[in-house]
Amino acid sequence: MVTISDIAKAAGVAQGTVSNVLNGRGNVSSEKIRLVTEACERLGYVPNERAKILRRGRANLLGVLMPNLTDRSCLDFYTSFRAYAEAHHYTVRLYLRRSNSKGAEEAAIQEAQSDMIRGLSVFSTDYIRDNRAGRSDPENMPVLYVERHPFANTDYIGFDYVRAGREIAQRAMKNRPGHILLATGNLRYSNESDFNKGFLSAIKDTGVRITSLHIHHAREHINLLQTPEIAQADAVVCSRIELADAVKDILTTFYRGKMPEIFTVSPLCTLPESNFTKYELNYRLLGNAAASHMIGLLDGNAQPEERLLGNVGFRTWCEPLPKALRKPESINVLTLDSPAAYIARDMCRLYTQQTGIPVNFAIYSYDETYEIFSSLRQGSNFDVIRLDVSWMSWFAEKILAPLNQIEPGIENGFSDFLPGLLERFCYVNGVPYAMPCTPSTQMLFYRKDLFSDAMSRRIFREQYNQELAVPTTFDEFNRIAAFFTRRINPDSPVENGATLTLGSTGVAGSEYLARLFSMEKNLYDERGEIHLNSPVGVRALEQLLELRRYTAPGYCRWWTDTAQAFASGNVAMAILYNNFAAPLVSYHSHTQDSIGYAMIPGSNPCIGGGALGVSRFSRHPEQALHFIRWLCSEPVASASTLFGGVSPCNASYDNYSIINSYPWLNLARSCFTAAQGRRVPPEKQFPFDERRFMSIVGMAVKNTFSSALTPQASMDYAQRLMQEQYPSLF
Repeated sequence: MVTISDIAKAAGVAQGTVSNVLNGRGNVSSEKIRLVTEACERLGYVPNERAKILRRGRANLLGVLMPNLTDRSCLDFYTSFRAYAEAHHYTVRLYLRRSNSKGAEEAAIQEAQSDMIRGLSVFSTDYIRDNRAGRSDPENMPVLYVERHPFANTDYIGFDYVRAGREIAQRAMKNRPGHILLATGNLRYSNESDFNKGFLSAIKDTGVRITSLHIHHAREHINLLQTPEIAQADAVVCSRIELADAVKDILTTFYRGKMPEIFTVSPLCTLPESNFTKYELNYRLLGNAAASHMIGLLDGNAQPEERLLGNVGFRTWCEPLPKALRKPESINVLTLDSPAAYIARDMCRLYTQQTGIPVNFAIYSYDETYEIFSSLRQGSNFDVIRLDVSWMSWFAEKILAPLNQIEPGIENGFSDFLPGLLERFCYVNGVPYAMPCTPSTQMLFYRKDLFSDAMSRRIFREQYNQELAVPTTFDEFNRIAAFFTRRINPDSPVENGATLTLGSTGVAGSEYLARLFSMEKNLYDERGEIHLNSPVGVRALEQLLELRRYTAPGYCRWWTDTAQAFASGNVAMAILYNNFAAPLVSYHSHTQDSIGYAMIPGSNPCIGGGALGVSRFSRHPEQALHFIRWLCSEPVASASTLFGGVSPCNASYDNYSIINSYPWLNLARSCFTAAQGRRVPPEKQFPFDERRFMSIVGMAVKNTFSSALTPQASMDYAQRLMQEQYPSLF
């Protein structure tokens, strides 16, 4: 076994130096870090994590005690609990009970205590109404009970199971069943007892015959087969989806009659499933909330409490078609070429299955779409138009029908959307023309492993007398990009410090505006005047020009290229619109385990993405609006996001099957409210041709990069073009 003494001898340094390097502390020079690291590699040193824990006392180690990981609710909880804990620098250890006895739970808690964990979350086996006054939980180790509430006045977080039982009963009664089979777990558990209580209270005095069956263990599923009423019931209600699966399997295998409708409590399902009528509870949110609460207890920022999370309940994947729309008419959609367009096209197979209405997608490039919008006339075959958010001001009133004229009061449903979207994606001059479908925002993605590497951090400090940290200004961004560019720093572990996306004038303009808006809130100054050739405007272009030295010679032409460059593992940082970021975690990505993300420097990102509106020339506006509402609804938007899209709906960002897959989306939600970047002062609102504006600033970028003009001359020329194009602004 390699010891610290062995490493010190091989590296030619003191043992204290080795200890400081291995534990990531102390003022150790980059040269000594290199010597220790190389010695560890030569000797094959493997850190003993348990020894570290014993040396430090209690480490940042949390425990989760569960009955199993086969139930989807348990798996969802644990996955999300661990993801939150690890994101906050905690390690999670899983304990599975060997049986459902109280003794097994006590033994598991004692094992956790011996492992020196700092806090434990427990799916308890303790029965309700149990007098726990005599039990003392492990000293200085908080215990948080989840789902099952074993006794009063304890730290607990769960769901309202009485409400779940009541609302499932009310839904099941809509078809007026004469006989319901009720399958639950052990009624001595609080969640099962509460569900049973809520269900029976809603069924009371209805005259419905109830057959109750309580399954305590998986091996007791045979009781379902031995219950003849299972084939006679008009409906089946289950307190867990595992019971619903068992009922369905038995009915399918052993009975050939008509399948009754099966209602069940279920973990939140991001993708549609048609087996059951599901009443959903967000167990991933429960895991996230439990980890957050536990860490808050340990940090002194939270107190023990009894807390119920909101039930999600029944989610509707498609509202029924009004009678007037039930004659199938195809819907023609015109959209910009983007990853979201192909995801939406594929998702629409579900809409066609549910409504019988075919949906046809016409997908065009950025320039082609603009030209089509400019020539739309009466007789156009398009019903739904995906309008880029930056084009709303210029095109909405010309080619879209006001939504409140198609459906009065439609704005009442806009509360489901993220804060910060309505002004940009829905309204023009106070009139609702569209609904947000794929909102996106610029974000900074960086290699987390590079920024935390001890050697890199020490060399950066020696070179710049500053800590290596996520940049908050573009001057810092360029400095870090230079540090991680091998042409500048031969010791850089990656080839290039950053990416540069300059394929068209519009794309180049977006890179420029990121720098400008890091120094100015909006395009105009406090007097409402636009001065692209101001010192700030010129400085933004100079920052962009400097970055060219720290990027690959063949710059990225489009955001898909930027995502691919970062995923290749040979770039330290990238500015990327988050709706193009899904490939960063794909199976072929070299960075999927080391992705860091933050607001772009200046915390004033540009907003992108699109909104869906009804063409002014559509022959089926009501049908088109029904489709838009479907595509922008939470269940469909959440499913689209899991495939790599972006949701406009608030509830999607509490869906941790999505957030754990694409963790930057949690921050993206805040970016929409942080973004300013308005082009026109409020008192001068008029249709603004964003494409022409982006062409002007993008041309300035390209003129400078080609050395045709200096940054000052380029911005002087851009200012003259702005004054000619938008005289009312000056």
